[in-house]
Amino acid sequence: MNYPVFLRAAATAAMLTLSVPLTTAPAAAQTQPAPIIMIVDVQGVQQGSRAFKNIQAQMQTHRQTFQKEISDQEAQLRSAEQELQRQRTILSPDAFAQKQREFQERVSGVQRNAQSRRRQLEEGFNDAMQQVQRHLLQVVSKLAEERGATIVLPKTLVVLVDKRYDASDEALKRLDAAVTQVSVKLPARK
Repeated sequence: MNYPVFLRAAATAAMLTLSVPLTTAPAAAQTQPAPIIMIVDVQGVQQGSRAFKNIQAQMQTHRQTFQKEISDQEAQLRSAEQELQRQRTILSPDAFAQKQREFQERVSGVQRNAQSRRRQLEEGFNDAMQQVQRHLLQVVSKLAEERGATIVLPKTLVVLVDKRYDASDEALKRLDAAVTQVSVKLPARK
């Protein structure tokens, strides 16, 4: 170990430290109260709420209706494809090519319909969840006001927290009291 280099570096660091004037925080900063923190498991509260469970049940019904509609269309397409294959030997090559194009257009139409229905389901779910989120925000705001919280953090941002700061259970109770059902309205087909 090279002591002269080490001693010079330590002496330089000590002089720099002593040459920095000790400053005090402005008086206004000293009088600021310490922040009061409240933690909420936003995702857990939403997913545990009665409104969310109601939305899920509605979505399941919509998905089943959608799946039946698509299954019926697929069955019609399979039947049409079998008929087209049966006609292959009967029709002229040009007539068969025309029928094949028409069949492909039907397939494309069913695919577009399925995509449209998926978008409808997604939009309906998102709109319903936005309503739940608005209610949750009102609940959390009221809780924060009652507890005097100056900072509210989602639990996903916190690694460890004392349970006294976690208001998730109370937020869930209040959310369930505020809203139990949200209607999932599917937008009109485009």
